[in-house]
Amino acid sequence: MHRLKRGGGRGYHSRLEPFVDFIREQRQRRRTWKEIAESLRSEKGCAATLQGVHQFYRRFVLRSRKPHWETQSPPTPETVERKSVLPSTPQERTFRRPAADDLTLNNPLIV
Repeated sequence: MHRLKRGGGRGYHSRLEPFVDFIREQRQRRRTWKEIAESLRSEKGCAATLQGVHQFYRRFVLRSRKPHWETQSPPTPETVERKSVLPSTPQERTFRRPAADDLTLNNPLIV
C-alpha cells in the first residue's frame, strides 16, 4: 500500500525565540550560558538549561544573515593603527661626591 506524503504541521518554534534580544544583550555583557539560563528562569519565567540556551543561540546566529559580533574575527595588527609612544628619559640628577675626610671604611676604631 502506498503511503501519501503529508505537508506536515506548523513549523517548530523554540520557546526561546521571544528572548533572542535578551540573550544577545546578556552575551554582550559577557554573561555565561549558566547565568543566562538562570536569569531566563527567574526574570522571564522560561525554564531552559544552559545547553539548550547555547544550542538555540548558536543555531540562531548561524541562520541569521547579518554578521554577528561574536563570530567576527578580531582586528589584525595590520588593520589597527598604533601610535608609537617613546619612553621619556629621566631628568639628570646631580651627583654630589662626598668629601674623602667624611668617609669611614669599616674601621670600628674611627667613628
